[in-house]
Amino acid sequence: MSKQPTKSVLKQDLNFLQHPLWFQVSRAAEQMEWRDTEGYLYRAGYRAPDQLDMLFLLYVFMRAQQEDYRQKMEFSRYEILKGCGCPINPQYLRRLEDSLKRWLNVTLEFDKCFFDGKQFQSVGFKVLENYRIREKDKRLEISFNQDFLRQTRNSAYFKYVDFNYYKLLRRPVARRLFEILTQTFKSASQWKVPLVELGLQLTLYSRKRSRKDGSEDEVLYPSDVLTAVKSAVNEINRLATDAELLRELGMDPREVYAVTYEVDRKRKTIEFQRAPLTHLFDQLTQDPEQQQKPESYEEPRLEELLSFLKRNSRPLRELVSKYYRSHGYDYVKWNIFYANRNGARNYVSYLRLCLQHNWAQEFREEYERMFEANEQKLEERKISALIRVAEQADHLLMPDGQKFRIRRVFPNGAIEISSRSYKMDFVLSPAQAYACRFERENPEPERRRGRKPKAGSLGA
Repeated sequence: MSKQPTKSVLKQDLNFLQHPLWFQVSRAAEQMEWRDTEGYLYRAGYRAPDQLDMLFLLYVFMRAQQEDYRQKMEFSRYEILKGCGCPINPQYLRRLEDSLKRWLNVTLEFDKCFFDGKQFQSVGFKVLENYRIREKDKRLEISFNQDFLRQTRNSAYFKYVDFNYYKLLRRPVARRLFEILTQTFKSASQWKVPLVELGLQLTLYSRKRSRKDGSEDEVLYPSDVLTAVKSAVNEINRLATDAELLRELGMDPREVYAVTYEVDRKRKTIEFQRAPLTHLFDQLTQDPEQQQKPESYEEPRLEELLSFLKRNSRPLRELVSKYYRSHGYDYVKWNIFYANRNGARNYVSYLRLCLQHNWAQEFREEYERMFEANEQKLEERKISALIRVAEQADHLLMPDGQKFRIRRVFPNGAIEISSRSYKMDFVLSPAQAYACRFERENPEPERRRGRKPKAGSLGA
């Protein structure tokens, strides 16, 4: 089982970031149905939740994840308000109770637009199953919908979001834009979108326009969207470039992003780009190295961890030994894997931050899904073909494009692979290896027609 989120981190299915779960304040005072052009339908039978309702939900959801995705949770009202940074007064106490009623009446429908990591599906969800306010002590009993909970837990299309960072965004538009860009920047560094379409995704309020016949309709002007986006980007960038804040929150500097944008006024489009923050990486990893008492390194598994390090120094050995004894082999291995992959200039300090805050958590879950055991059994002829291709190749290409060197091919078709940059070894089952591609390092030209042999490919 993968390690569960710690501290203020919660897992979010990216479909619930791309498509809105809450709406701007101007829309929150009425029952509503809202549909986008992709096939997403949002129904609010009571009132549409706003940014405060989303804050309440994320806090409770984060706590449920911390307790192994527990379906039924119990809280005091003061506990939730304090966790969300809200004033504790009668107005907010009543607002919290009203928020539960809002979420209980929300249903989400995806018509061939729910992406599960491989394909689009048609699905529907409720958020809350029920809630109860005990009259005696006013404690809240909150039960999540099982399907909603299961979807997030088992999602292969997800992102970890820091709750404390999210709640520091004060503007509703900034929070919604942060959700959309978090989903977009998961797999891309830029995004171009028409301004009006962006305004719909941000759930901005439309203006009422009077027609000549006396009727009224609602219209969303590109200029209004651009005005709202400017202030939202400024707030996102202010947080992203505050090194002391990021250090205090213990956030992974390589997961933080600032935003630049360009507007094409003629086509009425806007293009967002993820701004590099390399200068922040160095600033955040310039902590003085902590001196610790030397420890014994005679344990074989600890020696194996030390062999994964890109550098060999006393502070690194002491650091790895400390976390190996307190958190275990797998925890340390994956954080070394993550630090090796990112290659920060100050390797010691960066690895210390990775181990301290478990920055490899999301990366580990993604790779564990990729390398998890596949029960599919291959026919003997397929295994023979796999072994024949693998023995003639030098490298293996994973489905996500990552390249690994082939170290060994086992008689049963399993393949041991490694990466120089990661300094980690893995063993793929025959079924996993069959879905990969194989390459030679320096392929010799074929004799017939003088062409080079093509890279091996087995499976779809």
